[in-house]
Amino acid sequence: MTTPLGRVRGLGSANGGTKAYVLKQASGIAIGVLTPYIVGLGIYLFGRDRDFLVLSVGSFWVGPPLLAFVILSAIHMDIGMRTIVEDYVHGHMRKLALLFLNSAFTWSVCLLCVFAILLMMFETASR
Repeated sequence: MTTPLGRVRGLGSANGGTKAYVLKQASGIAIGVLTPYIVGLGIYLFGRDRDFLVLSVGSFWVGPPLLAFVILSAIHMDIGMRTIVEDYVHGHMRKLALLFLNSAFTWSVCLLCVFAILLMMFETASR
């Protein structure tokens, strides 16, 4: 027979939990700072034609903050969903599959967004 304390003893931090926690908190703060700017930008660009949109995203004041917002959102979503899957999914193979699908989805969407933003930035630079 083991006591509850005996079951959890030695199961503390795996020297990786603090890093993920700090990264999630820092990305959350950065997203919180960038969100009003991105929402205002979306309202400003809503209904505009493609050329105006490409010129706007290609500018120094729009492209880099938009890239930062997309990348920080991907980091935040990946870590947050990983925590949920690790805490609430109990089958080993199901957990591994969901962790893989989470990371694959998050980073494929992030790469597509980054590629699109960079394409607009380079299109503006070549004009």
